[in-house]
Amino acid sequence: MNILRNVLKSARRDLLLARVAAFRPGPGQAHLTRLCQELSVSLQVEHVQLTLADGQEFGWPDAGPGPSQRRSLQLPLRAGGESVGLLNVSLPTPLGLSVGLGRQRKALLRDLADLLGPVLDNVGLQNEVDESLHEARGHAELVAAARRRAFGERDAERQEIERDLHDGAQHQLVALGMTLGLLELHADNGNEEGIQAQIRRLRTGLDRARRTLLASVEGGSPLLEESGVLPALKSEFREAGPQVRLDAQEWDAERRYEPAIELAVYFICLEGVNNARKHAAGAQVVVRLAAGPSQLVFSVTDDGPGMKRGSLEGSSGLANMHRRIAAAGGWVQIRTAPDAGTAICGFIPL
Repeated sequence: MNILRNVLKSARRDLLLARVAAFRPGPGQAHLTRLCQELSVSLQVEHVQLTLADGQEFGWPDAGPGPSQRRSLQLPLRAGGESVGLLNVSLPTPLGLSVGLGRQRKALLRDLADLLGPVLDNVGLQNEVDESLHEARGHAELVAAARRRAFGERDAERQEIERDLHDGAQHQLVALGMTLGLLELHADNGNEEGIQAQIRRLRTGLDRARRTLLASVEGGSPLLEESGVLPALKSEFREAGPQVRLDAQEWDAERRYEPAIELAVYFICLEGVNNARKHAAGAQVVVRLAAGPSQLVFSVTDDGPGMKRGSLEGSSGLANMHRRIAAAGGWVQIRTAPDAGTAICGFIPL
């Protein structure tokens, strides 16, 4: 019977040591409390407490008899020659240390201490790894957020350049196409003087288109930035001749406005004139600018054939107008109908 009892004790001892040796700390410190519980149950002692080198304490059970009712045995826990904590095992006083902790139990505790040292050291290492991983994840999130912002800003810049090219350079290209048409007409009629005049207009138009392209890439019109809406529009419509009339009697040429406002008025007027010259060839186009104390009003009207309302759906030019006027805090309205011309009207409160 004694032999069988010793075999069972040895088996339980080996099983306990194997479980402790296989113990791996997980996230947080709850695993250490469960380890204390397992040691307390397996050793059949009143209380087990683990104290880490940084002062953290974990025990089982959480509450129990006070220190005066306990006798304890403390074993230092070491790893790599350095202290990593303490193992404290308490027995009820009536049993006595000499009875409660016999030679085999003390040997078991020493073996446990030898195993627990590296285990607690792994806890510290695990905490450092978790903290490093947390910092790495945070850094990765910051990098990802910065990359998303950079992509967003780059895409916004691309869209802005696309709008500027559509609203500005396209106007120049349409004008060049019309000049080429006049050049062909003069060539067919053998009008040398007319040919030379249109060639000069082509050269001037090409130079202006080049400058417009550069300005679009750089973010606007240099003349607009330097002198304002009226001088910039006058420069754009100078080559259009009598087909485009600019009415600015109620516009204060000396007053300047926020860049978003001036860009909206400038590009919407260009887009309106460009559309009229493409879709209402030969029609009279009138651009009106009016500035009041609390609002700006502008319009582009033509007496061309007009169009059906549904034909405007999906127009990139119309979408650009709405984006620009929204950035300026205003609104734009398109009025058109077959045989009734087209009117683009904008309003910006100040």
